[in-house]
Amino acid sequence: MICYRLANKADNQQLISLAAASGMVGETSLRIDRNPDFFKLLEMRGETKAFLALDGDKVIGSLCVSYQLVYVSGTILPLYYIGDFKVAAAYRNKGIGLRLCDDMASYLVSVDADLVFLNVSKGNTKPISFFKNRPNVPDYDNIGIFNIHQFAGKKRNSTRARYTIEPAVVTDQLVHYLNAQYCKYELGPVITEEKLAGTTIFIVREKNNIIAAMCLSDTMNVKQNVVTRLSWKMKWLLRFINTFHKFTGISKMPGINQPVRMMYIKYLAVDHFNKGLVQSLINHARNIVYEKSYSFVSIGLHEKDPLNSCFSGLLKLTFNSVGMLLSIKDNRGLIEKVLQGVPFEDYSLV
Repeated sequence: MICYRLANKADNQQLISLAAASGMVGETSLRIDRNPDFFKLLEMRGETKAFLALDGDKVIGSLCVSYQLVYVSGTILPLYYIGDFKVAAAYRNKGIGLRLCDDMASYLVSVDADLVFLNVSKGNTKPISFFKNRPNVPDYDNIGIFNIHQFAGKKRNSTRARYTIEPAVVTDQLVHYLNAQYCKYELGPVITEEKLAGTTIFIVREKNNIIAAMCLSDTMNVKQNVVTRLSWKMKWLLRFINTFHKFTGISKMPGINQPVRMMYIKYLAVDHFNKGLVQSLINHARNIVYEKSYSFVSIGLHEKDPLNSCFSGLLKLTFNSVGMLLSIKDNRGLIEKVLQGVPFEDYSLV
């Protein structure tokens, strides 16, 4: 008999197994492992409710909703992030996903929620069609494509550094600087000391004022991206890089079914989108990745983000996901503000 309830810590191993068996299908297929603690990433996303479907004692489906505070047109509003929507293959097309979605919707209505966000891999239309025209779940708005840029690690020649990049700790000045930058984004995060905990921070100063900041996050201890399928062109490129990586100073790339050793640029803020300064920070991050024997440093940017134009000439792979935004209260004004601006999503937590 299928039953439904909220998850607890005792469900950890079964949820890890369900996640590993439910890959993200798209132009590049991924499996996201959550060893050793499925709930750790949820805690990093924010206060979370995890809805489960069970067949007896066996976890066969999940859907998680995390509470966050974000900027919309400069105003701080609550946002609910949907993630980990999974149903075991043998139980699909039996209404289980619909019931999970209905339970989620009932919860969101009970807490007077409005804005709800989710993203799916470009080319994966199943979640999109599932959330459309469902009872108690409003239709979504497609808010555009997010580019997930993955820069290969690269040994850096420090003598060519154009800017002085210094390590930093969390200060009120840094928090204020990041909030001043991210309040210009739609769905931009409200930065707090807690949001920066566990990140490695670098800044650039001019006359004692911060003019750029980069926060690196290493989430390998809570999630591992495993590529399960690549196009033949991508396979050839990675094989070529691995053959000559010692001579080129480029990090070694992973193979199929191997974890992608990766760090994330959680936040990147640069005054006036200075291209030279942006590239200096990216190259600094690439050097750190190379020294740690990681393959990539990754950042996710909306297609309209001006930072995208700063990356020309840098070796990178780019994947895409689709942003979807719901307004439970059918607040078209809020949706239009997001559509007209430049949305943000923190891909270190996806």
